[in-house]
Amino acid sequence: MQNGMVKNSISYKTIEGIPEVSIYQELEKLYVKIFDDADLEFFKQRILEHPQLYTVLAYNDHILAGFKVGYPRDDTAFYSWIGGVLPQFRRQGIGLNLTKIQEKYAKAKGFTKLRTKSMNQFKPMMILNLKNGFDISKVYTNAKGQTKIVFEKSL
Repeated sequence: MQNGMVKNSISYKTIEGIPEVSIYQELEKLYVKIFDDADLEFFKQRILEHPQLYTVLAYNDHILAGFKVGYPRDDTAFYSWIGGVLPQFRRQGIGLNLTKIQEKYAKAKGFTKLRTKSMNQFKPMMILNLKNGFDISKVYTNAKGQTKIVFEKSL
């Protein structure tokens, strides 16, 4: 371990559609570890609502280190809904690789726009979006009083 980071071989796996139960359970555990405000009921509901889900998983050996989940928003836009990387695996390019894999998929499926949202508290994600060619298209406050920043990118 160097500088508190784990340097190992990362492999990526993609899933089209709703993940099987064992993978969903892994995702749930990772979601809770990454997000302080994790809402498991909302997470499960959102996944079940989108049968055309596309999930990218990053594994360090057999440990799920990161993920990215998205789905079609409409005929032209693919929505990159949620993702994250465990703290000990950050700053190794995993988030960027997850994003690139998802973007390649969306483009291959004929989408012309990639859309995502973030919040000011997730500055590394906002920076990653901006560095990856996204533009801020909108800022709004949701029903929970959270300020959301909408990012869009042409594919």
